[in-house]
Amino acid sequence: EEGTAKELIKQIKAEKEKLIAEKKIKKQKELPPITDEEKPFDLPQGWEWCRFIDVIEIASNLVMPDEYLESIHLAPDNIEKSTGKLLPCNTVFDDDVKSYNHLFFEGQIVYSKIRPALRKAVIAPFCGLCSADMYPLNVFCNTQYIHKYLLTNTFTGQVLSSDNRVKMPKTNQNELSKVVIPLPPLAEQQRIVDKVDKLMTLCDELEKEVNSAKKYASQLM
Repeated sequence: EEGTAKELIKQIKAEKEKLIAEKKIKKQKELPPITDEEKPFDLPQGWEWCRFIDVIEIASNLVMPDEYLESIHLAPDNIEKSTGKLLPCNTVFDDDVKSYNHLFFEGQIVYSKIRPALRKAVIAPFCGLCSADMYPLNVFCNTQYIHKYLLTNTFTGQVLSSDNRVKMPKTNQNELSKVVIPLPPLAEQQRIVDKVDKLMTLCDELEKEVNSAKKYASQLM
């Protein structure tokens, strides 16, 4: 049974209400219904448009770094732009972190709110501290699907259109909460993830072949 995105949104709402009652997450303020002007494209049957905040919790958790010196420190520079790949990281101590940072947990998405055009977001493979210029995100559906959507031009375009700080653009929780996300049924989310991963692997293999061919061509020259 595939189910629909409408049913999934209902389930997520019920789950969030339970977590609010248990004081595990904060109650969110109601946002207006999504207008046709906000929808970037038409969706397949069974899909729904929802707001960022409907399926993602911005899990701000600022702490002083003193008690986390041995923890891994994650900054925007530790994420490859556009791909969501994690680059080598240091500890909080090695990076000499002095100011408040967010505590994040394994499996959360860490999203860079500073210069969103660079599309820096990663699924954390460990716990640690991340720069205050980033948001740890809890996802209430398929984390990999959401991660892939956060890296798209469509999502980034919406974030940038709501930002008016030209010199050093930085999105805030309020603006991010409003961004609309196309939500497929859960099984379809997994199929999309599998398909994209397959295509990305193919792209990596082609890139290796192209680089190898270039090297061979230069040797011939």
